[in-house]
Amino acid sequence: MEGLTSLLPKVLRGAGDSAEAREQCVFAAWTSVVGSQVSRVTAPLGLHQNRLAVAVLDDTWRIQLKKMSAQIAFKINAILRSPVVKAIDLAVSEKRVHAAHPAPARVAFSDPATYAIPLRQNAGLIPDQDLRDAFLRAAGKCLERTAMKTRQSSNETRTDNTNR
Repeated sequence: MEGLTSLLPKVLRGAGDSAEAREQCVFAAWTSVVGSQVSRVTAPLGLHQNRLAVAVLDDTWRIQLKKMSAQIAFKINAILRSPVVKAIDLAVSEKRVHAAHPAPARVAFSDPATYAIPLRQNAGLIPDQDLRDAFLRAAGKCLERTAMKTRQSSNETRTDNTNR
């Protein structure tokens, strides 16, 4: 992330008085300063009157980061080469942290042969062994993709219903 952070002061200067650009630069600097581990349990929320609001996963992280907040603000300002952050306000919000870092989708691996079983009887009519094997592999992959799309669709429906 070092390459990106070296561009942040230029972005900040080029954006002029844009509060949104200033906020986004601070968010990028936050991630660089605290590192990937802490970044996963925090979520910068906003920058208002030089105060950076950050959600943390739990009270333990809030207490620990509170002790380091002046040092973190100093490092953010050093990266930005501008006194943008005067204070950091930390609030426990597991929901906001999880929303900022959604869990990666689970990947389910399954044997393509499982999908191809119903096709084996008809594939037996193909006299060439190599062609028969290729057909079964292709058909299995096609069925696997169809099943995966169906699972994704049902997960999206479940997520939509949960958000209502």
